[in-house]
Amino acid sequence: MKKMIIGLAVATVFASSNVMAQEQVGGATAGGAAAGGVGLTVAGAVVAGAAVLGAVAANSSGTSPTVLPPAVVVPPVVPPVEPPAPTCNGDDELVDGVCISTTLTVTVSGTGTMTSTVTVPVTSTYAPSVN
Repeated sequence: MKKMIIGLAVATVFASSNVMAQEQVGGATAGGAAAGGVGLTVAGAVVAGAAVLGAVAANSSGTSPTVLPPAVVVPPVVPPVEPPAPTCNGDDELVDGVCISTTLTVTVSGTGTMTSTVTVPVTSTYAPSVN
């Protein structure tokens, strides 16, 4: 398609230029005309035609650019991150993700003359902290 358009442009350039043999009567400028003097229009048409022919010759290889397949992007390998270990207060035990407190000391005061400390086993649970 490009070559046809360029060919039409060349034909138009040559058709539009006035390149016809003309006889002129002799006179002061008869020597230039007799020797085949070339006017400005003819020189312009020749330059334009040469430029178009050069463009056609440069574009005549008929090759198209190589289409490369899309690039494959490989994501970087990220090592797994270990979650921090849950911790309990003091020496409390961690069982199935729950901290268990097993002993609580309670001081009991009565109305009598004696005060005694009694150890009462109490079990409580709470969520561990994650640092």
